[in-house]
Amino acid sequence: MEKITQRNAVIVFAKYPDEGKVKTRLAKTTGKKFATEFYKLCAQHTFQELKKLPEETIRLYIFFDSDNNRGKIKSWVNSGFLFHPQSGKNLGEKMFTAFSEIFENGFEKAVIIGTDLPDISSEIIIEAFSAMKKKDAVIGPSTDGGYYLLGLKSIRKEFFTNIDWSTDSVYEQTMDKLINANMEIHTLKELIDIDTENDLIDWMSSKKQNESNTLFSKMSSIYTP
Repeated sequence: MEKITQRNAVIVFAKYPDEGKVKTRLAKTTGKKFATEFYKLCAQHTFQELKKLPEETIRLYIFFDSDNNRGKIKSWVNSGFLFHPQSGKNLGEKMFTAFSEIFENGFEKAVIIGTDLPDISSEIIIEAFSAMKKKDAVIGPSTDGGYYLLGLKSIRKEFFTNIDWSTDSVYEQTMDKLINANMEIHTLKELIDIDTENDLIDWMSSKKQNESNTLFSKMSSIYTP
């Protein structure tokens, strides 16, 4: 990996938005075209929020799906990020490997997120890094029983093994592992992680009182429940 001067890193897990290969659960009821457009909007929102972070202290990494071409990812995401392929047989292995590579490169704190969170913000990321000045770990629970963000200052493989990924037990199982490791934990506010059309409807309903939300406005122009 590249030589760094910053001590904080954000790891973003992302896929290139090929139609039919992103948000497949959402596509089952909304169609592949809409699901792909939704993914693009959410991902671009995420990238824009991350670019608001202070680059002198926080480095941004895209860990892209191994099926994707680095060139396509770079041309889509544009500048501001370093790019690395994901490595591992399942989500847990991929996350563990990404964190391991980051810490081996000299970073002291790292946060990992995905690209399907319409409410992710630079303020949430800053809160996570600020909390790790005193706490050992930060976690952001999602409404589906998973988590949308995990922040660590050290890595242990058990945090990512024997987890029932893509179930409503992920957050609880991960919290148990962090607690058993005697980690002091800061918990962020809960967010909606959109995987299905019902998730999307819930999110849009929660935003109707704030129609100035840019992403909500864009989504409303292409989707009506």
